[in-house]
Amino acid sequence: MTVKKYESQNLKKLGSLILEHQGVSSEHAKTVAQSLITADLRGVSSHGILRLPVYVKRLENGKIKANPEIKKVVETDSTIVIDGDHGLGHVVAQEAIQELIAKSEQSKISAVAIRRSNHYGAAAYWAMQLAEHNMIGLSVSNVEPLMPPPGGTEARVGNNPISFAAPAGESPAIVLDMATSVVPLGKILNAKSKNESIPEGWALNAKGNPTTDPDEVVNGGFLFPVGGPKGYGLSVIVDLLSALLSNGAIGDQIHSMYQDLDKPNDISNFFLEIKIDGFMQVDQFKGLVDQYIAYIKNTPLAEGANEIYLPGEIEHRNLERNKVEGIGVPDSVISELVELASKAGINQELISKLTSPLEVVAN
Repeated sequence: MTVKKYESQNLKKLGSLILEHQGVSSEHAKTVAQSLITADLRGVSSHGILRLPVYVKRLENGKIKANPEIKKVVETDSTIVIDGDHGLGHVVAQEAIQELIAKSEQSKISAVAIRRSNHYGAAAYWAMQLAEHNMIGLSVSNVEPLMPPPGGTEARVGNNPISFAAPAGESPAIVLDMATSVVPLGKILNAKSKNESIPEGWALNAKGNPTTDPDEVVNGGFLFPVGGPKGYGLSVIVDLLSALLSNGAIGDQIHSMYQDLDKPNDISNFFLEIKIDGFMQVDQFKGLVDQYIAYIKNTPLAEGANEIYLPGEIEHRNLERNKVEGIGVPDSVISELVELASKAGINQELISKLTSPLEVVAN
């Protein structure tokens, strides 16, 4: 199939305007839109602008608060617990990142746990911000149950995302960003938006049978944990860090962003910063990371392989390319954005300008 490409800044502006119509402040709307568009630029479209319509639905019914009372419920010299008051997950997460950056001036290792929040987009977006401030960053989140424990027949843990980012010198930062399932739910949603089937081995339907139909997964299906019990174990650890440490929701207390529109999502997050200069000079560390990257990339290639990549390297290249070439967005997603913008009363000429494709490319 073909996918049209769009200027990223145009879609960021459109997304911001749509959110502002829902009563979100201009600053917070830009925070959300920037996170979504950055995911698209990095080629992680599963966590990009296609998520905006469901956020709007939840803003409209009040399950996401446009103007939450975000507050600290616990604070020490190096830790904070934040109550997100069911605000937009990106907004609550951005506050946590700013708090960590501030705390890093006094504490070389600090952490923030969040409860009562919502989907915060791509986990890497937050870990990468910490890496940009000469820290090693960790970002994790729990989500609604999507995977049964090994031997179980009912979902008990989410495919909880984990991201780790460390800065380098001349090379791009090392950025791990993974779900604890074989693929994140967003990839299922992305296939659904393109009317594509999914590969066998990604998921099960509600009856526990393997499926290649993304609709069957979204409507009560399950995901396969990556590495079997290893992925399950990682999901448990993320629940401990994000939800239990913040006294947040777990298991069936968390509601599906898509299926339970009449109930709060109730997501918990956890962020950790490690200030590099608490261990060594920043330039020295970055130089060591560069050497490590060179060592890994110098691995002899297996037959058929073209290059060795570090975690996040492919996404970095996507980012640099897509800043110039634009981001690919399915027609179905653009149609939803146009409809939302029209309902918001945005000038039709402006809508047409912001959703004008750059070119059509083979996908």
